[in-house]
Amino acid sequence: MRKKLLWAAGIVVVIAVVAVVAGPWVYKNWIVGDADAELALPSQTSAATVDVNGTWTVVPGPEADDQRTQAGYRVDEVLRGENITVNGRTQQVSGTVQVAGDRLTAGEIVVDVASIRSPDSARDNRFRGENIMNTAQFPTATFRITEPVDIASVPASGAPATVRAVGTMEIKGSTRPVTTDLQVARSGDAVIVQGAVPVRWADYGVEPPRIGDFVQVEDAGTVEFLVNLARR
Repeated sequence: MRKKLLWAAGIVVVIAVVAVVAGPWVYKNWIVGDADAELALPSQTSAATVDVNGTWTVVPGPEADDQRTQAGYRVDEVLRGENITVNGRTQQVSGTVQVAGDRLTAGEIVVDVASIRSPDSARDNRFRGENIMNTAQFPTATFRITEPVDIASVPASGAPATVRAVGTMEIKGSTRPVTTDLQVARSGDAVIVQGAVPVRWADYGVEPPRIGDFVQVEDAGTVEFLVNLARR
């Protein structure tokens, strides 16, 4: 009987050791997996068929998953000393842009934060919780342009161009000034815009989650978006 108890205790110890050692590997490879590729303008575009000036509205865009309108977060985690990147996204994005005289004079992109999903449902539940995004009270995040953006450099050929945008980012009810580069392309009757805005979570009252000594989320991350715009 004593030998059986010692044998059982030995098995429990082995399982515990394996769980400690293999836990990060299981979490990274089975639960989290690889982060999605960073959002980017489509590699194939066509020459513009409409004038760039006017009012533009965010639309879903093409059927291809990597080209559709979407937005979300990208952040690094430290998993028992190992760095991994995780992200979550939603296609629930809306907004309008005003262009006059080849200048983006006003615009905003609104993201339904409550609908952002990642491969890990437990992470998503924490993400929506009161200590992090508190989506019950603050269901959306908004990027607004506050200074005119010269887009005359964006060619009608469909080739991409980089423009500098000055605006604000509102997350969890807090608004902060931001300056970021936007990748813009005119393609057919659409305008496509891609951006990645660095954010420090504490600036928006967001507490980076920590699960004991197992997972520590970094203090800063990125809000990324890819939007397809159609002229009204």
